[in-house]
Amino acid sequence: MRERKPLSNGTILLGIVLIGAGALVLLANLNVFSFRFHIGDWWPLILIVLGAVHLLDSRNLFDFSGLFLLLLGGVFLAAELDAMRWGDIWRWWPAVLILLGVSILFRGKPAMLPGSARGSAPRDEARLHVNNILAGSDRRVNSREFKGGDISNILGGVEIDLLEARLAPGDWLLTVSSVLGGVDIRLPRDWRIEVQPTTMLGGVDDHTRQDPDAAGGKLVIKASALLGGVEIKN
Repeated sequence: MRERKPLSNGTILLGIVLIGAGALVLLANLNVFSFRFHIGDWWPLILIVLGAVHLLDSRNLFDFSGLFLLLLGGVFLAAELDAMRWGDIWRWWPAVLILLGVSILFRGKPAMLPGSARGSAPRDEARLHVNNILAGSDRRVNSREFKGGDISNILGGVEIDLLEARLAPGDWLLTVSSVLGGVDIRLPRDWRIEVQPTTMLGGVDDHTRQDPDAAGGKLVIKASALLGGVEIKN
């Protein structure tokens, strides 16, 4: 029997919010009680909930994607509730730069949310394939013949742990692309690694310590970062 993957904190929060919202609207439609709710005024709550879910899934209080969604939803909600004028929303755009700067400064030492200890069951997969959008992804690989793969990250956070894996003989390619997000990759010290970075308003940081006498295969990492970051370490 296939083991079910445990739900993330963000998924649980999203489920609770959907159940609560559905129950309230259903009770109102059945005339059990009445309350003033115009979905046209409260739609920015969707952005706020998505931001909170993303922070929980990425397990990082300073994650740019989650903070950006919270800011966007908060500003739009204030405008919908007439707490500010729609014409004044543009005044908040410098806050995006502030959030981006904070997320870059704390990318190396993120503030973990309560109850968000990292951990996932290792996977025996020879090739790694990760497509992450507006979410958090945590992958551990313990394959005895790892052969590279590809990682795509947009507005999210990805952590890849290859410390328990072994590289197959030969040269292998791992392509990494990060847009408005962060990717952290941990590698064994006995691997031969070549990092080929491409950046645009982002950064690719190679902190690996390699054994020059290491034998076996070689992993070439082609990493690109656009308004985001890729960190490679042992």
